[in-house]
Amino acid sequence: MSIKIKIGSRVWENKAFSFKEAEEFDAKFWKKQKASTKFSITWTMISDYLKMRGKSGSLPRLRKSIQTVKYL
Repeated sequence: MSIKIKIGSRVWENKAFSFKEAEEFDAKFWKKQKASTKFSITWTMISDYLKMRGKSGSLPRLRKSIQTVKYL
């Protein structure tokens, strides 16, 4: 199995011969990425998911909930 990941202008590729090798590459790859890169990719996946579901191009709203309030 071959894995290709494109971030910006760079393409990362790995050829794994087992699922364990693929998981190891995946873990090492994501540990190297900055938080901003991870957030950007996650946001792109959310946008793609919404498009596949036929949702409009508007920004999704975050769900907010408060469990406890502590007075200081």
